[in-house]
Amino acid sequence: MGCCCVASSRVGSVKPKTRSFAESSEEFEGPVKERHCTDVLFLILLGIYILFLLVGVGVAFKRGDPRRLLYGYDDYGNICGVKNIKIGGANKSGVDYTGVRYLKISTTCTGTDCKMSKDCLKSCPPDYENTTLRRCLPSKVTQSTTKIFQSTLPFLEEMGSDISLCWREILLLCLISIGLSVVLLIVFRFCAAIVIWAVLIIVTIASIACTIYLWIMWNQKKKNLDGYEGPNKELKAKQVNYWLIAAIISTVFLVIYLLVIAFMRKKIKLVAALFEEAGKCIGAMPLILLQPLSKPLVDAQGKVTYPIETFFQVLRWLSLFGFLWMTQFVFACQNFVVAGAVATWYFTRDKHKLGNPIWKSLGILIGHHLGSAAYGSLIIAIMKAIRALFRMLQKYMDSQNQRCDIFWKIFQCCLSCFESYLKFLSKNAYIMIVIYGDGFCASARRAFATLTANILRIAAVDSIGDFILFIGKMGVTVSVAFIALEMLRDKEGLNYIWAPVAISSVFAFLVCHCFLSVYEMAIDTLLLCFCEDCQMNDGSSRPYFMSRSLMVFVESSRRDAAILSASSKRKMLD
Repeated sequence: MGCCCVASSRVGSVKPKTRSFAESSEEFEGPVKERHCTDVLFLILLGIYILFLLVGVGVAFKRGDPRRLLYGYDDYGNICGVKNIKIGGANKSGVDYTGVRYLKISTTCTGTDCKMSKDCLKSCPPDYENTTLRRCLPSKVTQSTTKIFQSTLPFLEEMGSDISLCWREILLLCLISIGLSVVLLIVFRFCAAIVIWAVLIIVTIASIACTIYLWIMWNQKKKNLDGYEGPNKELKAKQVNYWLIAAIISTVFLVIYLLVIAFMRKKIKLVAALFEEAGKCIGAMPLILLQPLSKPLVDAQGKVTYPIETFFQVLRWLSLFGFLWMTQFVFACQNFVVAGAVATWYFTRDKHKLGNPIWKSLGILIGHHLGSAAYGSLIIAIMKAIRALFRMLQKYMDSQNQRCDIFWKIFQCCLSCFESYLKFLSKNAYIMIVIYGDGFCASARRAFATLTANILRIAAVDSIGDFILFIGKMGVTVSVAFIALEMLRDKEGLNYIWAPVAISSVFAFLVCHCFLSVYEMAIDTLLLCFCEDCQMNDGSSRPYFMSRSLMVFVESSRRDAAILSASSKRKMLD
């Protein structure tokens, strides 16, 4: 926040005006140099929020005593095994329980009213058994829990033994997953078009084969049913209808898929070009991939309880919301740094004079736009909190009325779609902030206008690009799983081979996701820069910043527009 204020004083108190596309086209030579601090109010709000949480934690630490949780305490607030301090109003408090280390917990029920009592003892009574943390519980309770524990303990011990036995192989598989992720990035860098078309062709062949198989199976089941007069004929008729429904759904999907591929073939070429550009960008900047405590309450009988105060109840919920906000804030900062580095790379005509775009982007974030990152992340965190509250309300309503289940599912689906839209808009708003230096709201409006004007390009890149990236993640995960199976199949002393295989596969998916999330953000940034480049420049009086591979799509669009214009003129003359 201090850096932001210093930067603001350098620029001056006058806030720069938001540039129009016409103004930007005449002056624009890359991301703006002179910037002002944006959305400072939200940065101050984030700082106050964090300070409040720290104060709350400090108060809880001062008032609380972790020994109450570890050792337990009796009905009068005395902690077992220690010398206690007297509590005002509790006459039986302040007892020296040094050597009295066991806490007896018993329950007395009168009708439907049950009361629990706690006493510190030197040893557990005859009908009680010592459990974890020196708690004495009734033997009936411990016997039932012991049976459950004994049934799961061998499994847990065997699985732990498998993990400790295969830790070297697991470590090697983790390194292999990192290597495969890097190889995948290299493949996208040099063979993006081949990979994309290969995946689309494989999916097409698989869809056609699946559709043909479903129709064949439906035909066979139908023929078998026509001459069948045995038992369960109605059940077999339902199964035939299920095969028919599946075949129809598969056919509809295949037709839609083929139509989309046919109409968006040029956009698919743009996706491949953007994948290659993202590979060049990351290749030029490889470092872009690194990226129960409260005060005592004494009742009329002198017994002590420790209820959670309203302050700490509120603090608990604020801490959960703070976790959501800080998590999204970190993601926002990551997206901002990646977008800044990629935008600087795109709008630099001479790539040899690129400098250090990562550090430059990080400096711009810290010096000017931490408030915008806080603003965008706050919106996402609020949306996630609203979804969580409605999930809690849904559970309560379902217990009262089962008819609301369909309504809640539809409502949650709508909230999920809206949250995804907010994330998508926020990511593109950060890109606009990087380029033009405006605040979050102004950048979000500009991003929305650009996205709306290029809806087909955005839809093609997002749908096809995300699908290709998902296939890449699953390819790395499945490859690591097969390597793990081959490596561990003859391992002596291994009880459950799936345990180390599952750990290695999950790590492989997470590693590949981390690598490709940077790649995905780079593609989104390049696409938005490409769209802005097309709007600001004409390629003659104002030359494009884009590479030759991307200029092909601009020239193709111009030819299509010229052909369409000539055709319309001929129709008017006729």
